[in-house]
Amino acid sequence: MLICIVQLRLLKISPWGTHRKLLLARGFFGTCALIIFFSTLHKIPLATAVTIQYLSPIFTTLLTSLILKEKFFKAQIIFFFLAFLGVTQIKGFAGGQSLALFLGVLGAFFAACAYTTIRKIQKVGGEHPLVIIFYFPLVTIPLITPKMISDWISPSPMQWFYLVAIGVVVQIAQYFMTKAYQQGEGSVVSIAGYLGVIWASIGGYFLFNEIVESSTIMGVGLILVGVVGNTLYRAKKK
Repeated sequence: MLICIVQLRLLKISPWGTHRKLLLARGFFGTCALIIFFSTLHKIPLATAVTIQYLSPIFTTLLTSLILKEKFFKAQIIFFFLAFLGVTQIKGFAGGQSLALFLGVLGAFFAACAYTTIRKIQKVGGEHPLVIIFYFPLVTIPLITPKMISDWISPSPMQWFYLVAIGVVVQIAQYFMTKAYQQGEGSVVSIAGYLGVIWASIGGYFLFNEIVESSTIMGVGLILVGVVGNTLYRAKKK
């Protein structure tokens, strides 16, 4: 939030925007998605929680098609299936509590609602990306503050460094993600999110010496086929 405020002041842009109901909705959906996702991390295996979260591009495509009437071609389902199959190859999928699995799917759905709202804001007149991002913590902070105060654990200096670094990196990621959803259609932008698994795999190899298994290579290939194939197919059809 502080980063947004500083950037908006430097650009002399009001942080409150014009379409405030939609902005609050985007903040609410995004907050629900994050809270549910972090909650599922405590209840089901990490790989499963992350894999379920990658259902959000599929939900996004369906929502933008149904609500915003964006054109969706049936053949695109194949590319989404390949990309999601690639995620399961890399991240894996294990069983868990049925309630936790349901919450994971619900979290992915809320994330899709947030992305769809960004597209809706653009269609009704648009907002500056930083204004849209500003409303995310504006909604999150009041909702989590009571719990944060009651369960506060003081981070170490190194943990503070990592927390600040996460804040900076997320700010950059949110900015470009928001710009992407403003300029591109949901069925194209959302599937690009699967590339995050590839970046994570590369980072794991170089930073943490994680072994690249054959299943990871196969998964990367499936994701690339899904993402690139979907983009080229849609461009050709249009």
